[in-house]
Amino acid sequence: MQRPANPALERALMDVPVQVDVVLGEVRMALDELMALSPGEVIALGRETGAEVDVFVSDRLMAHGRLVVADGALGVTLTEILDVPRAA
Repeated sequence: MQRPANPALERALMDVPVQVDVVLGEVRMALDELMALSPGEVIALGRETGAEVDVFVSDRLMAHGRLVVADGALGVTLTEILDVPRAA
């Protein structure tokens, strides 16, 4: 990986907050089905148990990972970091 020509700029960018979303799966349902749900009901997502999750950074798919529990907290272990082409 090539080092940036401006290290000061790189340090400044490291403080810029980004949104990270981990997507477990998706489901489409009609609004009336959604409104009919009761507490405790299960909504089946479009993935198998144990399947990798998608990791988005600022709405861009950046990685895949697996859910883990560490010290009682839910987390993600990255299994693949995607080679995302740069915007022109």
